Amino acid sequence: MDFFWSLPKARIEEMDGLADELFDASQVRRHEANVILSDPGDAPERTFLCTSGTLKVTKLLANGHEILITVLEPGSIWSDRSLLKGYWREVFIETMSPAETISIEREAFERYVFAKPERLTKMMSRISEQISDALTLLEDFRGRDVASRLASVLVRFSKEHGVQDDRSVVIDIPFTHQDLANMIGTARETVSRNMARFRAEGYVRDCENATLEIVNLNRLEALIV
Repeated sequence: MDFFWSLPKARIEEMDGLADELFDASQVRRHEANVILSDPGDAPERTFLCTSGTLKVTKLLANGHEILITVLEPGSIWSDRSLLKGYWREVFIETMSPAETISIEREAFERYVFAKPERLTKMMSRISEQISDALTLLEDFRGRDVASRLASVLVRFSKEHGVQDDRSVVIDIPFTHQDLANMIGTARETVSRNMARFRAEGYVRDCENATLEIVNLNRLEALIV
């Protein structure tokens, strides 16, 4: 079974000062946008921390199609083989914007996690949540039309990555229509048509720097049937 894990910032904060203690002395690496940081031919046995920018995790399926697994923001930790000894198969990490990362040896991360049972328990709990979320997402998409699947992704992005104000939610992630298509299993042109419909009906509005404003989150949620 292929396996990939990551911990978003909110979950890292529960990990007993993990980021500060482990990565404090590590050297920062800077990356331009649209650069592949890890690919199937490069399986580093290290644990990584994103300190700035936005990254996307994609997987190449056997049929040649690419799916977008998740988006990593500053404070997210990820690895390929730590703890559960999974395989780095057809999984790519790519920068969506200029980014900075730091990393440590896999053994150092494992020593830290295994040093206290409560750390390992929290780690496994968070990974279990991710697997459950992924299975739920697959089940939710089964039988839904494209508009419903696209609305579901935008609502999830709003809750996980959005910045709320009095009237709307701004998703400050530079994703493209192709990225969205890769998340819901359809063509880019189909996503573009549905996004045009969402804009025309007042659900969303484009912002500067490739960000998206969700103007009417309730209306989007109503499309998820």
